[in-house]
Order: sequence, then structure tokens, then C-alpha cells
Amino acid sequence: MVVPFIGLGVGIFLLTLGIYFIRSKHAKKTPLAGHGDSIDTVDSFVLSIILSIGVILFCSLTVRHYGYVCVLGGLFILYVVSAAW
Repeated sequence: MVVPFIGLGVGIFLLTLGIYFIRSKHAKKTPLAGHGDSIDTVDSFVLSIILSIGVILFCSLTVRHYGYVCVLGGLFILYVVSAAW
């Protein structure tokens, strides 16, 4: 009984955070630009390629894109909680 309420809280928090990010005055900035420069120190070649692609995609997102991801995550969590009830 407690888990759905935690899910509702997380879903509403993600929706609120996403809307805040989308409407932020810094919506076109990329806050994580340059944080993936040292990713080539991974020993496995395949893992380094996968991590490089993921870090490049993750660091190139703007604040508005993070807001869209938060809104989609919040809606998905709320859908799962409502389907579980």
C-alpha cells in the first residue's frame, strides 16, 4: 500500500521538475557540456564506444530536453501506478 503512494509522489515530483526545467530561463543551456572528456580511460573497447555515445548524447542535451525526459518519466510512473491499482 505504501509503494503506490511513493510512486505517486515520485511521478508528481518528476512532472513538476520537468515543467520547471522546460519553463526555465536557462532552457537553452547545456549544463553537462565537457563532462565526458575523460571517457577514453575505460579498458574495454566496446564498453568505451557505448559509453562515449551515451555520454555525448547525455551531455549534449539542453535543460529543456532534460525537462521533457522528466515529464515523460513522470507520466510513465503515474501510468504504471494507476495500472497497478
